Amino acid sequence: MRFILRPIFINTALLALFLASASASAASFDYLYVEASEGNSSGGHSAIQFGDEIYHYQHHDSGLIRLLRQDKQEFHFLYRFLQNRRIHLSHIEVSEDTFNLLNEHFKLQFLAQDQQFKQLNNLYKDNVLLRRLLHKPDSDDEILDTDFSTALRLNGVGLFYAEQELDNPKKDLHNKNINGLRFQSSLIIETLRKKIDQSYGQDYLPHRHEQITMHIKTLAPAHWPIAGPMLSKDNFPPAIYSFADSYEDYLTGLAAIKVLMEAQPLQPDAFFVTHESVTPGEKKILGQLRDQMTLSLLKSVTTGRPDWGYAVLVNIARIIAIDLSLQLGEWVFIDDFAMDSEWISADQFAHYAEQMQTQVNDAQANLTQTRKALLNNEGLTESNYSKLEMSANRYFELLNGKQHKAIRYLGEKALPTKSISLPNWLVPELTQQKLTLALSELDNYETKLLQELAEQYGYNLITRNCVTELFRTIDLALLQQNKVDIEQSKQFELLTEESTNRLGGYISATYNFIPFVSFQSVQDHYNVTKIEELNSYRDQQLEKLYTRNNGLIKVLLESNTFTSTSYNYNTDDSFFIFFTDDNLLLRPVFGLFNTAAGIGQSVFGLLSWPFDTGESLKSGTTGVLMSLPELLFFNIRKGSYKYLSYTQFIVNRNKVVLKAK
Repeated sequence: MRFILRPIFINTALLALFLASASASAASFDYLYVEASEGNSSGGHSAIQFGDEIYHYQHHDSGLIRLLRQDKQEFHFLYRFLQNRRIHLSHIEVSEDTFNLLNEHFKLQFLAQDQQFKQLNNLYKDNVLLRRLLHKPDSDDEILDTDFSTALRLNGVGLFYAEQELDNPKKDLHNKNINGLRFQSSLIIETLRKKIDQSYGQDYLPHRHEQITMHIKTLAPAHWPIAGPMLSKDNFPPAIYSFADSYEDYLTGLAAIKVLMEAQPLQPDAFFVTHESVTPGEKKILGQLRDQMTLSLLKSVTTGRPDWGYAVLVNIARIIAIDLSLQLGEWVFIDDFAMDSEWISADQFAHYAEQMQTQVNDAQANLTQTRKALLNNEGLTESNYSKLEMSANRYFELLNGKQHKAIRYLGEKALPTKSISLPNWLVPELTQQKLTLALSELDNYETKLLQELAEQYGYNLITRNCVTELFRTIDLALLQQNKVDIEQSKQFELLTEESTNRLGGYISATYNFIPFVSFQSVQDHYNVTKIEELNSYRDQQLEKLYTRNNGLIKVLLESNTFTSTSYNYNTDDSFFIFFTDDNLLLRPVFGLFNTAAGIGQSVFGLLSWPFDTGESLKSGTTGVLMSLPELLFFNIRKGSYKYLSYTQFIVNRNKVVLKAK
């Protein structure tokens, strides 16, 4: 028996080891082709997906092309639903080692480029600040004033101070606090200040105030060296804590201390009362969270992190909201919408009433579910409270739309960012000579950085676009496997060999700059095991309609924008009559009607120019441009759906049409 079992045992073990090894080495990533449509990437778009993360390049107004990273669901919602585009996927089978190699390289490239553009933004902010200090606040330069007020902001300070309020002497708070809730918020802050005094002494806040004031007065611009290449071999620029960031952080910290010392109440628009009752169970949890956040506040005021002032301001605001919720027995929340949130008018809300009602219902369901989750947990963390705050902001903002008001449609933030422009309250004591020298140094650095960025990321419709850069990034990942410097003449040979071994073949970026052409090349050269076509939103809606009624009348009704039940015209789309994306044979005929409609809209636009600032003319002209390709059987425009619910997308996300290779 022993001699029989031994070979069986060995064979079984070897088989298990082989299967485990095969499983461990097998992996795949996806190459995505997004069909053409009006708007961004009108000629189509390409992306690459590793797990739940999608990387794709996009052209920006700066003339540069940037690598973006998005969650898979977010990407599909944007393109398949909001932009109504079909997405084609090629599943490419690779080894685990190749998957990790490509995934890590794309991730590194994204982080490196993100850091580079952050530095460019910091340079711009430093430039604006130095020019402002050099020319003084009383300058009549409107452009300089506009740049200053938009580029340099004190996040969180707007929760307690209005614009220019920090520049003015402190007013009598008893005269200001006409609103009872604002007066109550002032009392809550006094209580918090007393706790700080008990923990660190009554002179702690005044002493910290003096320290920061001295730091601001002696603050000097950072040095920006320009010797050698500014973008390193790994494409990471040096990390520099910029002059503007330092100044903003110091002023924000000073404002936080001022709020505590003067018991400055919340601004009237910094919070809202929901009139939704707080249950006994929720009161208990809120009380515990208030105590936790108070302890967190006591730690935050002594921390050495640069942005401690912003953290303190948000903490104070939320403690006030929680305390008021407990006192009133009704939920009170801080307004967490960004200052640059997207607004929609009351007329828009009414025009898309059905879609907006769906948004309201989804937001209400999300808020209810989030509140229930609080009671199911042993305790409420600041992170969970942030989710609740965002849910409440979205729901009650949408409710305002039903009251025929303009509303903020997008812009909720995990942390409230209500800001004000930099005050003239306190400025660094720098001579004109120092400011001029620093500005010259910075201009030289910024110019060189822009030149290097343009060399690496300058957009070109043919040679450097969303498709070519994907393949070039793959090439870079494969080349970096060879640690020895390679001669230029041998790079192509090495790339071809490496790509063939790892991916099944080689694809040149030079000859694959068109999205749908590149998708075919991937199928021809890479180890593609499966191809999928993911339906657009309108595809899914038509599929449902035709399942119930596939008669000719229904098809005709859905073929045009006037009688369609699956599409509601929105102003982001150019004017057109017939859909042509799902009708190849009649596409040129429908294209003639669409072209004629665009011409008619353009003529009307010329006449109505003084009344609509050229919007009708723009819509008509774009309509003609989008319709002309239809005469040659090519479709671009598909119609978009601006106000669809994300919940609808989640429900329909698995509705795909599979095609065999």
